[in-house]
Amino acid sequence: MTNIGVFDSGLGGLTVLRELYKHTKANYYYFGDTLRVPYGNRPKEEIEKFTYQIVDFLEDFDIDFYVIACNTISVSVLDKLEGKYKKKFFPITKAGLRASEDFKGDFLVLGTKATVESHFYKKNIEKKTHSRVYEVPAIKLVDLIENGQSQGDKIDQALKEYLSLANEKKIENIILACTHYPIIKESIKKNLTYKANIINPASYISDKLTSDLDESRIKIYLSKESRASKKLLAKLIDHPYTIDYVRIGDGD
Repeated sequence: MTNIGVFDSGLGGLTVLRELYKHTKANYYYFGDTLRVPYGNRPKEEIEKFTYQIVDFLEDFDIDFYVIACNTISVSVLDKLEGKYKKKFFPITKAGLRASEDFKGDFLVLGTKATVESHFYKKNIEKKTHSRVYEVPAIKLVDLIENGQSQGDKIDQALKEYLSLANEKKIENIILACTHYPIIKESIKKNLTYKANIINPASYISDKLTSDLDESRIKIYLSKESRASKKLLAKLIDHPYTIDYVRIGDGD
């Protein structure tokens, strides 16, 4: 029996969970911190504290290994997680690097403030290739998506700002360096003035995962109930699941 913990700052990790259960049969325990999302604009110490609270909660389910379905957590806490819990953590950022290997040309990294300021993608891609990597912190997008806005004037207005560099330079590849962003992929395409490769790292996350089960079972935990979360769950998860709403830590 394989138990896989999957966690994210909110609902974005559902795009990763969807890819996981399609390719690897396992018992999935997902936690999305919908009460305290977004993490990307928070201090590193707070991101670390919240992440420990999530993993402490999931540890009760005899987890074999974890998938960090959040770029912000991946670039901020990965090393400390592996040291603290003595388990394997698969970060979405490594899947993003793997994805970049399939594309030629320059890259735009569209991510949270924390992910962009880590320069994780820029340092690693430019170290191995002749590609140039540009970075844009899309600080408004997670809040909009968590509030149920995947299209419309507010999303378009934000994307026109965040994609202006891509449109100016006609950057060949755009890495969605936040797992919320695949939810607005069509809006991203709409606001580009040219055709680019839009790269979703979640499509590469299951490459190294193994399990011994014949079917998947999914248990979802969210820290806040909302109409938007119910709509996104219905849209993204096409496999039977159960859901509970729980508070962890101090709830702030």
